Amino acid sequence: LWWWWWWCQKKKKVLVPKIKYGTAGFRGKAKSLDRVMERVGILAAMRSMYCKKAIGVMITASHNPIEDNGVKIVDPDGDMLAPDWEPIAEDVVNLLTTPSIDFICDTGTIIIGRDTR
Repeated sequence: LWWWWWWCQKKKKVLVPKIKYGTAGFRGKAKSLDRVMERVGILAAMRSMYCKKAIGVMITASHNPIEDNGVKIVDPDGDMLAPDWEPIAEDVVNLLTTPSIDFICDTGTIIIGRDTR
């Protein structure tokens, strides 16, 4: 992960207000989550390559109002994203520029799910 921290430090400009990753993942109004969804895909690929296992991405609305949505990352064992990866997730989502996929030089597996109403 050294290359990721180097890249983030180089591109340190972040969005305000900062979007936080919590136990429910990234949450917000559907209209404001385009950037988040795109970058969670990049993050999930990075996590999969790091773990050398499949990573889950859950797009969720659950019991919330229809305009309130979210996305969370599920680790290979079915648990939430490892706590030491939450700051990385926040860095990825909050950078002003989209991370370059040139850094993704290996393959990973992502399983995408969604809840239904």
